[in-house]
Amino acid sequence: MGMTLPSETVGAGMGHEEMGHGGGMDMQMGPTMGGPIEGDLFKNGREMVVDGMNAKRPLPPYPKLRAIHSTAPDPSKPVREIRLTLDGDMERYVWFLNNKALHEDDQIHIRKGEVVRFVMINRTMMYHPMHLHGQFFRVINGQGDRSPLKHTVTVMPMATTVFEFEASEVGDWFFHCHLLYHMHNGMARVVEYESFTPDPDTQSVRHELFELDPYVYGSGDFLSHMTEGYFEIAGIRYSGLVDWEIGWGNVPETEYEIDLLGNYFHNRFLSLFAGAQLSNNEAYPDGRGIFGFRYPLPLLIGVTGWVDTEGEFRFIAEKAYPLTDRLHLFGEFQYDTRLDYEWAAGLEYVVSKELSITGSYHSEFGVGGGLTVRF
Repeated sequence: MGMTLPSETVGAGMGHEEMGHGGGMDMQMGPTMGGPIEGDLFKNGREMVVDGMNAKRPLPPYPKLRAIHSTAPDPSKPVREIRLTLDGDMERYVWFLNNKALHEDDQIHIRKGEVVRFVMINRTMMYHPMHLHGQFFRVINGQGDRSPLKHTVTVMPMATTVFEFEASEVGDWFFHCHLLYHMHNGMARVVEYESFTPDPDTQSVRHELFELDPYVYGSGDFLSHMTEGYFEIAGIRYSGLVDWEIGWGNVPETEYEIDLLGNYFHNRFLSLFAGAQLSNNEAYPDGRGIFGFRYPLPLLIGVTGWVDTEGEFRFIAEKAYPLTDRLHLFGEFQYDTRLDYEWAAGLEYVVSKELSITGSYHSEFGVGGGLTVRF
């Protein structure tokens, strides 16, 4: 992350504040992510529980922590405020700061002698224990000059947490979520003092910190009347995808559609793709090129739309709903300007994380059942 001069706030487009003198937390923060103002951010009452959180889960005890002596920074020092949104995609399991992974925006620059204030805005439904190497910071928790010193602070779902420290430990320091699988998948930065130059041995291996390892996953339904599924090789922003639908029930001969796609994930919601569809149906016997998008609607209804190289259009809407922890209802509706309407619905009973028992009805291939395998 390229930092500006100390006359400006650095952040994610979350507003602008001028840097000045006075290291204490004397600013008033307005509502953030639907939350209360700063004076209410650190309450320990149940009013801090938001939709989707278990009210029985204890809240972090930070409002009760109080230092035995003043931790307030020197008020004459300039303050650099850094706003960071904590973002992620739980379906693909990638995690970001300011909607960027470590390899996309790797550094936060600071200067020795200033007070550095981090404003962390959690826009996910998970807890993130954020850890800074190399120095302690004071958590702004309503205790004024007696704010406690820590090196890790948990940011609750859909909440804002603030900490600050005097920049006195010159070096490169890793800042990351201490859920290490969040760190590994992008939620990290290097806090770098502008006057610091790493030693040659460190510089020679530093690139390894930002290298990405692709991962592979997929799922397949193997039923008595049809099979469908996908296989994906993915990184943070890009993936290669193969998906298929092959049916033999209620048709004179087996029909298939196989998509070969490259995907770009713009953010948590919007992804774009391009590729080819191979098929043997009468409408598209020679296959076609396709260019489209995916986007979730309210109620987590997944929508896919594409236009092909022949000027035809397809729209797909799909939804899965858990009736119980193990029994899930799912459905899909599809409209294609040549193939007309198609729909499917079914039930899935989850046996394990790798295996389900599935039954479904498909408007073209009829009724069937079998297994769903995930890997």
